[in-house]
Amino acid sequence: MIRKLQTRARQFATAVLQERLDPGRAAAAVFLGIFIGIVPIYGLQTLVALGVALLFRLNKPLTLASTFINNPLLQPAIVVSSVELGYFFRSGSFRPFHLFTRTGAHIQIKEDLLAWAIGSVALGILVGGVGATIAAVVVRLHRHLTSPGHPELRDRVRFVNGMFAQCAQADRGFVRWKLRLDRIFGLLAAEDLGSGTVVDLGCGYGMALAFAAFGDNSRRLVGCDLDAHRIAAARQALSALNADVSVADVRHLELPPAGLILILDVLQYLPADEQLALLQRCCAALTPQGTLIFRVHDRERGLWSRITMAFDRLIFACGHAGVRPLMLPTAEYHRVLENAGMRVEERPFRNRLPLAHILFVARKSVAKQSVTQKPLPEAAP
Repeated sequence: MIRKLQTRARQFATAVLQERLDPGRAAAAVFLGIFIGIVPIYGLQTLVALGVALLFRLNKPLTLASTFINNPLLQPAIVVSSVELGYFFRSGSFRPFHLFTRTGAHIQIKEDLLAWAIGSVALGILVGGVGATIAAVVVRLHRHLTSPGHPELRDRVRFVNGMFAQCAQADRGFVRWKLRLDRIFGLLAAEDLGSGTVVDLGCGYGMALAFAAFGDNSRRLVGCDLDAHRIAAARQALSALNADVSVADVRHLELPPAGLILILDVLQYLPADEQLALLQRCCAALTPQGTLIFRVHDRERGLWSRITMAFDRLIFACGHAGVRPLMLPTAEYHRVLENAGMRVEERPFRNRLPLAHILFVARKSVAKQSVTQKPLPEAAP
């Protein structure tokens, strides 16, 4: 009898721990778990959380684990924050709180308890919402990188992370999270990155160079960036590859004949005429059937476009760039590329952060190599 009960308990625990977890259900489980953990129903939180998880068919371990936000370490902060929020919602202002030691004893305690009840609901919704968002992003990233549908991306990401394994912890961490959060690498994995020399203008840590070198360690890699620290990290990480990275301005770097040129986060730093001139130089440096890939902001996505530009302005301000980010209409980019004899494709995409981008993929046509280049178009004001 005891053995049978143990077997059933093990089967139940195995089923619970192997429950399928998708981003939406993970977010719901974390939200409800945190909410139940914050509202003052002490002694019943575990039972309520388990009941809610069963009722809505949520991941039970995740729901129960989220209730542990209410622990001895965080409980004082939760109680004080709940009471203050309660007073704010009742009277429109916060009040000094001293854990029920006010004068007016009985009446004041009743007011504090009422404020606590009201504020705990608000705090549960706020903190639960933040936790749900984080849970959804983490599960989505995990599924994206481990999905059988993305073996090429997964293998390339492992290769790049392996290249940076001996770098400083901060540099390793930046590379790891950049690879997880930036969808550009998934898009690059889906493209034909060709052969021959790879040039990355504004290469930073050299992640894209390592990404392109996957499967061909002898491929020549050329990159430049103005950040000396990142170039030093790139040199260390790419030391086993045929890489030449330097501290240099993209406008003055001598471009070798290349099969692939990348410009991922640079154009917005340049004035309009210099952006178009750089693209024209890149097209001229490409070998037959070579590819130019660059990323720009999508100016036609409404709110997402405004968020993207605001984010870029913040980055520019923090980096003391001394200029404001500038993105030209897509027609301007199309014009200069087509005048250079390129076949142009656009890949609009929204990043995991709420940022809207367009990936331009321009390939040099063999049939158009002898076409005389048209004059550089004037930039839109």
